[in-house]
Amino acid sequence: VKLKASTGGPEINFLWTQYRCAAFLGAMASGQAGAMVVLNEEKTLKLKVPEKTSETVPRPLRVHNHLEGSSLICTKRGLSESVEELFLGAGRDPFGATPLTFIVRSGSADPEFALFQEAFEAFDAEANQRIWIVKPAEYANRGCGIRIYKTLDEVTKRVDSKEKVWAIQKYIEKPLLVHGRKFDIRAYCLVLQEPGGGPIRALSYRDAYLRTTSAQYTTKTLDRMVHLNNDAVQKDGKDYGKFESANKMSLEEFQRYLDEHHTRDAVNVRQRLMPQIKGLMADTIRAAVTKLNPRKLDHCFEVFGFDFMVDANFRVWLIECNANPCLDLCCAYLSHLIPTMLEQAFRLSLDRVFPNSAQKAEADYGGEAGTKWDPIFDQSKDDPETPSLSCSWIEEIPADWSKALLGRQILCSRPGKKTRKSKAAAPAAAPATDTKSQTPEIAEQEDDEDEHPLGEIGSKALEKPDLEEPEQDRGSVLTSDEDAENPEQ
Repeated sequence: VKLKASTGGPEINFLWTQYRCAAFLGAMASGQAGAMVVLNEEKTLKLKVPEKTSETVPRPLRVHNHLEGSSLICTKRGLSESVEELFLGAGRDPFGATPLTFIVRSGSADPEFALFQEAFEAFDAEANQRIWIVKPAEYANRGCGIRIYKTLDEVTKRVDSKEKVWAIQKYIEKPLLVHGRKFDIRAYCLVLQEPGGGPIRALSYRDAYLRTTSAQYTTKTLDRMVHLNNDAVQKDGKDYGKFESANKMSLEEFQRYLDEHHTRDAVNVRQRLMPQIKGLMADTIRAAVTKLNPRKLDHCFEVFGFDFMVDANFRVWLIECNANPCLDLCCAYLSHLIPTMLEQAFRLSLDRVFPNSAQKAEADYGGEAGTKWDPIFDQSKDDPETPSLSCSWIEEIPADWSKALLGRQILCSRPGKKTRKSKAAAPAAAPATDTKSQTPEIAEQEDDEDEHPLGEIGSKALEKPDLEEPEQDRGSVLTSDEDAENPEQ
């Protein structure tokens, strides 16, 4: 909608957008009155702010649902580099929190690419694992340009194909499965800037959900219906919604599945997996906290959508953080979860700015201000010189470490089971976090690259669809998330 600029319209007090609006953030910083929307399209919002207004006009009260520095955790490059710096500074292996990642800025000539080559050969020699994902490392829209490969030559050709920043990340080849199919977990994090340039705080929403695939997991094919959990891919499959409504599961449904199919593991989702998720969320915010709101603008907040994977050892891995999480009410469960989550987020953000319009809460859920938002990070309680880590289970780095030899937790090796020796003399994988031993099926199939450690559980194998990629590029198009991220380039 194109709008004629008019000075007679009402002042904008609260602006909710898919992407952060630089003009509005600038108006918040300057205090200039008279901000007007002059263009409102799906991916473009333009504001016009007068250069000067009368000195008698009071400074407007403004709220925006984005933080100015969110790219430090919402791009693949920013997330990887921020997490790496934080954990290495604390003497811990960052790639025990997120899969081993190399940020390549100048193709195969980049020094980081040489480290990736060393890691590729080491993973192959140690565990016969050769699957890696190549992603655009800056802002990307709906996962455009992401590929998955099994050979070093394919990865080399990809990073040399365009002059851009790439993220090369180790693929989790032994994920935990639901009925033999892959899933990830979407969880929400609310970040608030306290008034007057105060500390940044983060809260985790108590309820989350699983996004499942419609096809049996296998590493014999790179078919994206097998490997990708996002709706942008799965909704085009013939079996979308066949097993779960809109390929979504609640945590309670996931718990019932584990109780039935993993009885010996006795895993409690809220006691064992959710604390890992909260810890990874908290440390992600901690890694970028001093730069998330560089101008310390009052009344900025953001609801982030975090994505996590769970491996066959029930270890949780941080995959990405989204500044524009999907809010589609595609099933009955999300039609309840998302509106409730947002309403309670507004109670903690908008209602404290505009208290006269606040509504009384109908119930007390025990979290912050009676909501389901639980505090997980408070900048005022952290020592800026020596920040603590919430992920206390992350292993220490060895004294003579090399980046190419980190992140071996992703191999999911059973305690006491030997993996193939690397020519690079890699250090032994550090013990996994406090988890119970795997099932016998996991141990028996651990070294077979073509079989998943949990085997086929409970649902019929699906026919392999034809790959869409041309023969010369055997990588499958990967879309890591349905979320449309900030396209501000």
